[in-house]
Amino acid sequence: MQLGQQNIFKKVPVSEKKFLFRELAHDKIQVAVKGDDDSFFNLIAVQTDKDEVLLCHHTSNSKLFEKPQSVVVNFLFKSERYFFRTDITFSTGWAHIRIDGDLFQLQRRANARIELPTKYDGVFNLMQHGSQKFFIDCKILDVSAGGLRIAMATDIPALKTDDIIRGTMRLGVRRPIEFELEVRFSDNKNGIQVAGLQFRNVDNRMESRLLSLMVDLQREIFVKYPTQK
Repeated sequence: MQLGQQNIFKKVPVSEKKFLFRELAHDKIQVAVKGDDDSFFNLIAVQTDKDEVLLCHHTSNSKLFEKPQSVVVNFLFKSERYFFRTDITFSTGWAHIRIDGDLFQLQRRANARIELPTKYDGVFNLMQHGSQKFFIDCKILDVSAGGLRIAMATDIPALKTDDIIRGTMRLGVRRPIEFELEVRFSDNKNGIQVAGLQFRNVDNRMESRLLSLMVDLQREIFVKYPTQK
């Protein structure tokens, strides 16, 4: 995985990566897993095998998962958040996570924005503004784990700072995610509104999902738009 221009994630050196996974297993730290179908579950790190596989025990929300798949895993270690994309398989009572690929540390600037290429299919559907219902597709200009910036080809409704709205965010072929958002800034030029929106009421599960999504999105943009600046 290559990093985008926003430099949200820093690659962890191999020697440090091996140490981290060994400590993870020693301390029986819980890891969060996002499946390729957008499912989320948790596992408990137990031991490493030749620095290639992390063996984990199930938690209450992971026992129904048994399909080998590509996943994004993240964990918190000494106040730092780490992510990696890998494959997972299952055997009786165990989950096997490959750890021989790259590991990335989330930079302190967690809400750095990822600019979407012009041709990228990123859509925010505005569903509610105040008490009024709408169905307006807006172009997503950039996105972060904290919010997004949109362009809306209409001046109705007029978005103002501190307005509360609802809508869904869709990035590529992923399933839409519904959010309540607060308008942080807005500008209207020639009937095109550009607004910065902040996600509201984001719990730990959603925060983990959004951060994992940023990992996926940066990788997707690098692969599909390698010359994007």
